[in-house]
Amino acid sequence: MAEDSELYAYAGKILRVNLTNGDIHTEPTAKYARGWLGAAGIAVKILYDELRQWVTPYDPANKLIFGAGPLVGTTAPGANKVNVSTLSPVTGGWGTSCGDSYFAGQMKYCGYDSIVIEGRAHLPVYLWIDNGKVEIRDACHLWGKTTWETLESIRKEHSDPNLHIVSIGPAGENLVRSAAIIQDEGRACARCGVGCVMGSKNLKLIVAKGKGSVKVADPKRFSKSVKKCRERYKGAAVENFRRYGTLGILEHKQKICGIQYRNFQEARLPDEIAEAIDPKKTSDKYRVGQVSFPGCAHGGCGRVMEITEGPYAGLKTQASQWETFCCIQGRLGIAEPTFFVKANALCNQMGIDVDVCGGAIGWAMECYEKGIIDEKDTDGLILKWGDAGVTLELIRKMAYREGFGNLLAEGCAGAADILGRNSSSCAMHIKRQDLYEFLRGANAWALGVCTSTRGGGHTTGAPLVEQVPVLNVEKAKEVFGVDNPGNPYDYDGKAKMVTVMEVLHRACNNLGVCIWNTAAWNVEWIDRAELAELYSAATGWETSVKDIENLTMKQLNLEKSLNLRFTDFDRKDDMPTQRALNDPVPRGNLAGYKIDEDKYNKMLDEYYDLHHWDRETSYPTRKALVDLGLESVANDLEAIGKLG
Repeated sequence: MAEDSELYAYAGKILRVNLTNGDIHTEPTAKYARGWLGAAGIAVKILYDELRQWVTPYDPANKLIFGAGPLVGTTAPGANKVNVSTLSPVTGGWGTSCGDSYFAGQMKYCGYDSIVIEGRAHLPVYLWIDNGKVEIRDACHLWGKTTWETLESIRKEHSDPNLHIVSIGPAGENLVRSAAIIQDEGRACARCGVGCVMGSKNLKLIVAKGKGSVKVADPKRFSKSVKKCRERYKGAAVENFRRYGTLGILEHKQKICGIQYRNFQEARLPDEIAEAIDPKKTSDKYRVGQVSFPGCAHGGCGRVMEITEGPYAGLKTQASQWETFCCIQGRLGIAEPTFFVKANALCNQMGIDVDVCGGAIGWAMECYEKGIIDEKDTDGLILKWGDAGVTLELIRKMAYREGFGNLLAEGCAGAADILGRNSSSCAMHIKRQDLYEFLRGANAWALGVCTSTRGGGHTTGAPLVEQVPVLNVEKAKEVFGVDNPGNPYDYDGKAKMVTVMEVLHRACNNLGVCIWNTAAWNVEWIDRAELAELYSAATGWETSVKDIENLTMKQLNLEKSLNLRFTDFDRKDDMPTQRALNDPVPRGNLAGYKIDEDKYNKMLDEYYDLHHWDRETSYPTRKALVDLGLESVANDLEAIGKLG
């Protein structure tokens, strides 16, 4: 058993950088490690304790926290995620995002589990971390460059083609609310506007270059556990995921009506468009290489694509996953097969969240369709569904806040607030975060998306089991503890499914494990028990599934409490969009279906009961907080009138 002074799996230090006065110092990770599971847990603790209620997302006093979980840098399956957390300019509350990376491992090898950045540099800067050497360096020559240009420039400047960075593009520099942070050139921490906060601090990029290692407490036990876990990844399911990633689900999504065509007005693509743009065909035709990140159990789910014909001939880039295809191409009905590759590349270069691009442009196109806006509003652009050229131009305008793009840069909720004209009916968002997820016809999924503390999103509690074919029904029952987890239309038991996934998602995001290597995607892959065993062997702290549940629920309650200190979120903000509640699906297998509001509310009551939160307000009760060791938080909420 490892003592607190023997900190295994963790690098051991948290780096603190104040960009205003140049102060750089460290503190021991041990201050947080036993009370919080990993990267995001440590981050929300720091934000809750250190942000005063007058702090705003753009304030220099806001903190931007990069975290690499305790399994990052080890051989654990999929342990490569970097986590970024902050006070979000999108929601105003808890903001967190994860991305595949080499950077996270380099952080650990430099000796740091987290990097906490506060203040604002007077001129553009970048952070240079070379093992124990940390410097704030001038980045004026890099400001204005795309993320691709930034990576090329910094590698050339240091004569090192193997440097790994996280950077912002023009969107972050211009404080686009949906700005992303890009790892090298192909993977993003995109949700919650984390790149916008980075831009507000005049921080262009961070380089981490380490030669250290990560030590585990019990190498034999850890190796045995890793081997046992990796034996799970066999057969056609793994090969299919390696070949296509999440792009392989179009046929099933069409069948179950899970595509937000025409900004959620419809639930599936017209068959002729679906056939024309099948991303598997595009991937097979133009793939020239495989993309993987450290530890991936599949050998990688990304592809290098080289487009050799059509309007984007000559483009060579890492291909997207499902979201760019669905949220931009599918949502807007664009029939060019290679468009999703081009759109993803442009969003990565600009450093902007693909979901918000789809959300804001979908809002604009629906507003145009309904006569709410016209060419006088759109800089003369005609906004028609299916127009690839206009879509790419709008993404560029958003990134530079140019003309009509300045409005879209606020996201669909902000744009509707500014425009007025009853345009809010076209704005599909949860807690002001542009919505990617189709809610009708998948009730656990809808509940998980809507109750997410970071705003609409499917990686902090939404069970995917309703959205993908379930090959092992008995295993799914075991994972979720309900009789029919794969039936998307049931309301019974769905709250329990969400609580299970809240634990699994947070465990992954904290430990640094990619959720697509786990039961979050395929119930036959590793779950909470395997993660608990890996964590126990790595840290030397014997940790059960129940312990994992308690730590992640403690984190969830602190996320909720942070929101209550900085926002007015309550029960109304855990509800689906009005479109999902009021508008029946017009065609397909879901024709006539909408979410039953009474049944949803009963499901939401059950969800609150499971968390010991107040049904009327959604606020945590004193019991919920005290039972998790958060008595001081209960006192804080009571003082502001938000204790359940």
